[in-house]
Amino acid sequence: MAKSVMAVILDKPQSEVYDRLKREYANVHKYTSTCILVPVPRGGKSTEDVARTAGIKGTNRDATGVVFKLNAAYSGYTDKSLWAWLSDVEGS
Repeated sequence: MAKSVMAVILDKPQSEVYDRLKREYANVHKYTSTCILVPVPRGGKSTEDVARTAGIKGTNRDATGVVFKLNAAYSGYTDKSLWAWLSDVEGS
């Protein structure tokens, strides 16, 4: 099943956010200590769902940051492993 990618950008590093996301979603990619990429089924979870799991939104808020949905329209320069991960996630 093809997936969308959500980018969780934290205001400061919080390892517990990564741990929660990893428990809830398969194949989470920790790009940096404040940037975590989360694959979700297309038409499935919303940015609000991911923000709740991360602890950015909801009654159990303990993190600050933002969640963006990436729309498979990106370009730039970075490590090849990130492009491979994006290709694998969005093509699966």
